[in-house]
Amino acid sequence: MRLRHPYRWALGAVLAVVVALTVGVAVAHPSADPGGGSPGDAATSLAPSSGREQVPDFTGIVRWINSPPLTRAELRGKVVLIDFWTFSCVNCTRTIPHLRALYDAYRARGLVIVGVHSPEFDFEKDPGNVAAAVRRLGVTWPVAVDSAMATWNALSNEYWPAEYLVDRSGRIAYFHAGEGEYDATERAVVALLGGGATEAPAVPAAAPGSTITPELYAGSDRGGLGDGERYGAQGAAVDYPDRGAPSARDQITVAGPWADHGEYLEAAGPGRVRLRFHASDVYVVAGSAAARLTVGVSLDGAPAGGVAVAGPDLRHVLHGVAAGDHVVDLTVPAGLRLYTFTFG
Repeated sequence: MRLRHPYRWALGAVLAVVVALTVGVAVAHPSADPGGGSPGDAATSLAPSSGREQVPDFTGIVRWINSPPLTRAELRGKVVLIDFWTFSCVNCTRTIPHLRALYDAYRARGLVIVGVHSPEFDFEKDPGNVAAAVRRLGVTWPVAVDSAMATWNALSNEYWPAEYLVDRSGRIAYFHAGEGEYDATERAVVALLGGGATEAPAVPAAAPGSTITPELYAGSDRGGLGDGERYGAQGAAVDYPDRGAPSARDQITVAGPWADHGEYLEAAGPGRVRLRFHASDVYVVAGSAAARLTVGVSLDGAPAGGVAVAGPDLRHVLHGVAAGDHVVDLTVPAGLRLYTFTFG
């Protein structure tokens, strides 16, 4: 799960399953049922009908994908799941198969999913980039391109991903931030639609969680460098010494010439990026302002392939890494823009 304010990351991990979370519409959103139970337990996940507030209308949307523009009034009478996401967020993209299963199982009974794409980085504000990601990720439900964060702000949302479930009267009945709790979300959908669930749960369960390296940002806006290194003036290249494999975990270390641009670091010449991590999968958000680049990848000193980088996007660097701490080492050419590492 990503938070709008990175200094609240640790708190956000706890708030993902909070008992009550107040958003800008002043609704106390109850936690999803923590597991087990049956469709009849969904009532414990829903806000009391008398306490539900109207969801704000979609506002400031610069483009609709897979749908003509939608309004709160047009959706009245439907059960609507509003999914806040952004395409470079691995936590968001991992929810898509679960949303697809929910959509396929219940759309004929009145469920509508509306994805609200609210960007974290500037390149995610481009509607063309969003449309390309929608096609690539197989998102078939309506997507509202919220590049100015107007709908995000109308709900005072702070999380990627975040799910707001709206009843047939247009009132917020359920909220969940982050990945997981898919069974509870399905039970809440079934309760609002009325009637029983499918014979078997439609939504695939999530894999058990574990303690993994948190998201690490490269640029000075939200990140920090390991080995005691400091950022230079924005746009000015700094030549960082090569200190080899880092001893400390969960810190981005760089070698060679790099220039800080706030949202990202850009390689001003050939360089290295290393970090010690604990996870089975490593992802990177990276891009290039010019030509297609190839980034070399090694794991614990052994070659582990390469990653092609062109336009800025989320890319899968390592998959199925054995348990324990490991060091990933990227060999990068000039022009690479490094935004963030995420892990799974």
